Amino acid sequence: MKSSKFKNYKNSNLFKEALEFAAIGNRGVQLAMIDSKKRKIPTVFGIMDMVFYRLPDGSITTKSPFKKRKK
Repeated sequence: MKSSKFKNYKNSNLFKEALEFAAIGNRGVQLAMIDSKKRKIPTVFGIMDMVFYRLPDGSITTKSPFKKRKK
């Protein structure tokens, strides 16, 4: 990253570290999604208070594919 992008921020080092943490987190999520797809486990994600499930075949649904637990 070029440091010239961060001249306007009072604490540019903190901003750089936050971007690095976000990039690490995003990469971790990508790897988890790839691993879930390989294991044929649905991926769960949310958008604007709605829960979606990406099934191993690539389709997306709002109906949970998981079995309900007995209490």
